[in-house]
Amino acid sequence: MAANLKVLLFLFLVLPVLSCSSGSAKKGGDILLPQAGKVHEHISCNASTLLTYALYLPSACSNHFNAAAASKRYPVILVFDPSGDGSFPVKRFSSLAEKYGFILVGSNDSRNMQTPEESQAVVQAMFDEIENRLPIDTSAIYLMGFSGGSRVSTATAMYRPFVKGVIGCGAGFPSVVQPPKYKFDYFGIVGLGDFNLTEMVALDKTLAQMQFRHFILEFDGIHAWPPQSEIEKAWNWYTFNSMKDGRLKKNDSLIRVFSSSMTADYDSLVKQGRLLYARQNLAFQVSCLDGLSDLGELKSRLASLEGSVEYREAIKKFSDVLGKEQKEQQMLMEALYSKDLKWWKSRIEKYRDNNNSRLSPEDTLMNHRLLAFLGLFCYSNANALVKQNNFEQTEIVVAVYSLVEPENPEPWYVLAVLSGKKNDTVKTLDYLKKACDKGFNNKARVQAQPAFDIIRTSTLYFDLLNKMK
Repeated sequence: MAANLKVLLFLFLVLPVLSCSSGSAKKGGDILLPQAGKVHEHISCNASTLLTYALYLPSACSNHFNAAAASKRYPVILVFDPSGDGSFPVKRFSSLAEKYGFILVGSNDSRNMQTPEESQAVVQAMFDEIENRLPIDTSAIYLMGFSGGSRVSTATAMYRPFVKGVIGCGAGFPSVVQPPKYKFDYFGIVGLGDFNLTEMVALDKTLAQMQFRHFILEFDGIHAWPPQSEIEKAWNWYTFNSMKDGRLKKNDSLIRVFSSSMTADYDSLVKQGRLLYARQNLAFQVSCLDGLSDLGELKSRLASLEGSVEYREAIKKFSDVLGKEQKEQQMLMEALYSKDLKWWKSRIEKYRDNNNSRLSPEDTLMNHRLLAFLGLFCYSNANALVKQNNFEQTEIVVAVYSLVEPENPEPWYVLAVLSGKKNDTVKTLDYLKKACDKGFNNKARVQAQPAFDIIRTSTLYFDLLNKMK
């Protein structure tokens, strides 16, 4: 848990070009590339023009690419956003792509609640694009995602041997019966206010047992795309791994700059009494530099910190809170259909009461995570139930959902779909308007919803549609 690094790692410009097992770029003439140094929010896929992606090419990239020639190649990160907004992470991290010289490609079609077949079709279209239309280095293909997009990334890497690594934000691996077919480098990022924190902590141990090269980074944040500084640390880690693997030449000067910066961060964290972050700082240095530098002093400092009374007390408190949280999550899942709204109001108010002097900072963070967990649990159940036409239970779940996230438009959207399925035109329009008033603006989702066929000719429907993106 280190502070922001200010380390210049301009290194991925000379990586060797290898072919990947899915097929490299097609031979042929020059390909005209979109303007470099600019975020392109919607580019249609060649194989399926209904699918689009956001793209950022570093400004050093030529506007022409000949797949058959010895053209300059770049590392690429394929990005998956849970809401299908590829332009958001591409815009957010484009300055990193420019700084370090990699290509960013964000899917606008991969989103939560898709079937495995739908997800796979989107993923395959994205790989077809990068392999056939972009100047990528096929030895440096990385995937990155947040929340459900993180699970898409890991699910993809598990069965594609040419994926070098995954940056998984706010969620770990998908639930699968079979173990991964291929190993890949994994860098996980999770906020201390993220409801998936317990999952990511457990994943750290699981990946160690499976002998995956990996690192799980915790930071001060919630369930959201991490700040740029945390993604930069992931890229730093992959850069050092490339040195270890011989794909990049070892850079002793860069290692010294990195070590000096991290040491300064460590000293600051110890002075602040943030021992869990201080321990992560040392572990991150070890993970980055193992095999590149003499780690005797670092490992000695790490052992000394882990053996201190203060650190043992801090880690025990942290572990106790995570154990309590897991039990609370299980209770909430069991209570969803068995407790009345009066009980839920009381419970949710308890989680929101962060001014309670009896609460420790750890308990306050836990309550934040529990509210976020409950919101996502309600979201998943409500959407599944409405698809099953289970009207009664959908209404129960949505009622709880709206208590947990009163400003979220999603509960109102679900009620609009439910009313449409009941052929109630008045309520369908009313709930859809309330969803829009709360900020709902996904035009494509509304247009694709069969339950809204009963309101397609309504003037209000067209008015609402015109306000959406």
